[in-house]
Formats: sequence, C-alpha cells, structure tokens
Amino acid sequence: MDITRRSFLAGLGVSAGAATLAGHGFGLRAEGPGWQVGYSNAPAAGFAPSEMKLISGAAPEGLSGSLYRNGPAWFRYRDEVLGHWFDGDGMVQRIAFQGGKAIHSGRFVQTHKHKSEQAAEAFLAPGFGSAGDPSFAVTSSDDVNAANTSVLMIDGELHALWEAGSAIAMDSQTLETRGPLSVGSDLKGMPFLAHPKVEPGGRIWNLAVAGNRVGIYKLAPSGALEAFQLVQTDKAAYIHDWAMTERHLVLMLQPWVQTRSLPPFVGTLEWRPDEGLDLIILDKDDLTRQRRVTVDGHAFYHTGAAWEDAGGAIHIDVCLYEQPFLGTGGATNLMRGEYDAAEDAGHNELSRIVVEASGAGRIEKTGIDGEFPAVHPGFHGLQRRMTVLVGGNVAGRPGASRLTTFDWRLGAATHFDYGANRIAEEHLVVPKPGGRSEYDAWIVGTALNTARQRSEVHVFEAVDVSAGPIASFAADYAWPLGFHGTFAAG
Repeated sequence: MDITRRSFLAGLGVSAGAATLAGHGFGLRAEGPGWQVGYSNAPAAGFAPSEMKLISGAAPEGLSGSLYRNGPAWFRYRDEVLGHWFDGDGMVQRIAFQGGKAIHSGRFVQTHKHKSEQAAEAFLAPGFGSAGDPSFAVTSSDDVNAANTSVLMIDGELHALWEAGSAIAMDSQTLETRGPLSVGSDLKGMPFLAHPKVEPGGRIWNLAVAGNRVGIYKLAPSGALEAFQLVQTDKAAYIHDWAMTERHLVLMLQPWVQTRSLPPFVGTLEWRPDEGLDLIILDKDDLTRQRRVTVDGHAFYHTGAAWEDAGGAIHIDVCLYEQPFLGTGGATNLMRGEYDAAEDAGHNELSRIVVEASGAGRIEKTGIDGEFPAVHPGFHGLQRRMTVLVGGNVAGRPGASRLTTFDWRLGAATHFDYGANRIAEEHLVVPKPGGRSEYDAWIVGTALNTARQRSEVHVFEAVDVSAGPIASFAADYAWPLGFHGTFAAG
C-alpha cells in the first residue's frame, strides 16, 4: 500500500486551535422561537425508548424496520455557543416501526470528543468551524471526530459517520457505542467519508479525503476490505459528497479549495468559481483508468445518485449552489435563537450534470429548489427516474417546508407542503416488500413541529406525495434537527 496512515492524516491539517469555550448545557425545550428547539442541546443521557402517538392515518402493512438519523445535538455550554452547527456532537435517533407502532429512542455517540467535552463542561476540539482549545491534545482525526453526519448499516451493525474520521460502530437496537470501525491495521483512524455509496447488491464504496489525496475504499457487504487505493487530485477541493454509477466512480471537485492547515477548517477554504467544477471519472474495475471533465463552477453538498444511459453518458443529480453559503455561515445565530434571512440567501437548485461519452459536460437545471436528495436504494447507480428532496422557505424562520419528488423521465415534480409550522428534514425512499419499481415504495421522513415543539415522522406513498401522509406519528417532545439517515428493514 503506497501510503502510510501518518502521512495521510497529516493532509487533514488537524491540530488544536485558539479559543476556549466553556459552560453548562441547557434543556431541550426552546425558550425563544419555536424552531430554536431544533438547535438546542439534547438531554445528555439521550432519549429512552418511547412510543410515538399516531396522529393521522395508519402505518401501512409491510412497513417494518428502523429509520436511523444522525445529526449534531450539543451546541452550548452556559452562555457560549458552538463555533459552527456542523461541529455539534452526534446523536443517533432510531424510530422503530413494528406492528403499526413507531418507537423513538436516541443516544449520543460516545466519541473521545464528546466524552472529553462533557467531562470538562467546555468545548475543546477544533472542527469545521470551531477553533477549539489549544491545550486539547490532538493525535489523530478521531480525537476530534463528532460522528454527527450520517449512518450506515454494515452486515446488521449500525455506524455513525463523520467527514474526516473513522466510522463509529453502534448497537442497532440499543444505540450503545461499540467503537471505531476497523477495516485493517494499516487503515486504523483513516477518514471514512459520511456519504458512502452502496450498490444494490450490498458492496460499499467510500472515500478517505485529505487535501489533494483521496483514498478509495472497496468493501464487501460484510464490511471486509476488498481494496484501498489512492488517487491524486490536482487541488485540495472540499469533498463532502460524490457519485457512483454501475461501472464508474465520480469524484466531484468543487472550486472551494483548501489553502492552509490551521483550524477552523472552513477558514482554510477559498472560493474560486472561475476554476469550474471538476469531475474525475474512475473505472470501478481499474481505478487507474480515469478521465476528467470540467463544468461551470458551482458549490454543492449533496448528490442524489448517478447512472449511465445506453449511449454511455453519465447523469448525476445534485443540488447546486452559486456559492457555499451554508458552510461559511456557521448557523451561530440559529443556535442563539436568532434568525437572519441573509444567511438563507444562497439559492440551491436540483440539477443534473451530464457527461457525454464523447467527454463533453454540461449542467441542466430544473428550477426546483431543495436539498438532501435521496433515491431508491435498489436503483442506486442504475438508470432510474425518481429523486426525492426537501425545499421551500417560510418567512421568518429557517428550514425546509416542502417535500418534492422529481421524475427525470417526465421532467415533472410532485409536491407536498408541510406549511409554516413544520421544518421538513431529509426524507428517504423505503422499498415495499416485493416491490419492483422505484414508485413501489414509501417515502419516510421526519419533521419538527415548531408550534408544538415536537418531532414527528411521516409516511407517504411514493407514487403521489401530494396526497399527503398516509401515516403520521408524533413524539411528546422534540429532538434536534439532523442531517442524514438510513432505513433498515426487519
């Protein structure tokens, strides 16, 4: 293996920072505007299993399994708020569907960062937008791992994911933390990106990103390492997500480039839109077979998925921004219960990047705003029609208000509006037992009810979300807004 763990991790620029933040946490219920509960500390002990109340409809027969979601859930010690929303300690929520009921539970991922800061009652670790305490010892990326971005099931075991550290294994029933995923001694502590790509057959592909070096994992469905190979890029672009087809991997280098190594990480990035958005297309069977394409410079955080048509053209659905406003804003005002509409000024749009077999690339925009695109897991990497996302804005508060399904074949969108009193989170496509088409599925997602300060889960028929939820459940309390999740049938 032509890479050492120490040299790779050096490319992350992980070190202690300058400022110390201290204080005590406060309760989950918001004292200010109703939406603030989504940016408030969760109980340190987590949420014990509790049955959610069925508030409309009925859970469909066949919906059996667990929706897992991850997101930052600790933001404040006394009067000091975290330097960036992205740096909050991860809490995994589980909503278990069984026998027509929905049972919620949630626990913090017991990372080194979380345990150290809880013991000190202070923010210590540097992060994406937090400088950290210079006395906090950082010897590897896992010392600052927030484990707060997404989750992945590997052979029945749940894993909490972050951008620049190890995947953290958790018990899928109790949410007890078990420890870092190990795929080999040479890769101990290696970053494991929060957006792995899973083939319909279960094989897992993922990235380890450090500067202009990208390691590529190839894992068997069991989690066993099949291969790890290094790809060199020509710039240290910020990579949060990427894409996969049946035959190719697509690294997407947006023109947001790391120029130095001192924390906070966001302060090391320079926006260079004139350089364009570079795509590196790799053959899955031979990663040395590469081609590169550049399209107009845009920022992005999330792709839905990619596929190849009969003529060999690659199609990538992605939510594009004119600039990376979300990452630079930090959401510190939101964590204080203050909303500034200027922080929501960035326009994001569901788009398709097309790379022809000839090598020409272009961007096609749909005119639909939205984020957190998701696809049917049985069609990931394959030719398909549907992308699910949330979007829409409500004056005077943050967050999405609308669920959308977009059909690429028809060029048509179907919407459901949650209204002014709910913030819609990522929604996922959950295949029906025995289903064969993309639309033979449910759409399942969570929403924060800002008026009643409670969290809810809603189930839709994928074929027509405009008809509204066929089942809705509500907790008696709220948990913080999260990022990404997965659904595990069973």
